[in-house]
Amino acid sequence: MAESSIHRVNPEFEDEYEGAQADATEVVLNVLRAGERMTAVVESFIRARGVPSIAALQVLEVLRGDQRAGNSGGLSPSVVAERSIMSRPALSGVMDTLERRGLLRRTPDPNDRRRSVVQITDEGVALMDALMRDLHKVEVEWTKPLSANQKASLLRELGRLYGHLPRFLGQTAAGG
Repeated sequence: MAESSIHRVNPEFEDEYEGAQADATEVVLNVLRAGERMTAVVESFIRARGVPSIAALQVLEVLRGDQRAGNSGGLSPSVVAERSIMSRPALSGVMDTLERRGLLRRTPDPNDRRRSVVQITDEGVALMDALMRDLHKVEVEWTKPLSANQKASLLRELGRLYGHLPRFLGQTAAGG
């Protein structure tokens, strides 16, 4: 974000909120804003190319990677959900959409007819091959305002922040 794009809190912020630090709040707000903006940019890009959502992109990439690894039998929905980091109910809706579009197919598991396996179709592979090539090219443009050193520094700092946050999941009170 250009400095003019950075969200700042008012000068009286720390006086108004005891124990607060303006820079901490500004980091949280701006990381959230940057994440939302990047998500919107990526979703706009992939939707224009026939993939309805980032979740759908993840599912197709899991299936494409599995196929590239030589697994011609497909994956169980539970494995796809685990690898794409989504719940089974959310995955089901995504797979319904992708199946309607001809990008994946679900078939009965030959080893257990009560279960199904999921595979990417040839159309899905072709779409993903082109999409991922184009996506990785445009990422260069999206990050052009940052030097290689700035990208490395940003990744280090985001990694540090990301690694620190899980300890706060589930907290209901400030500081505890």
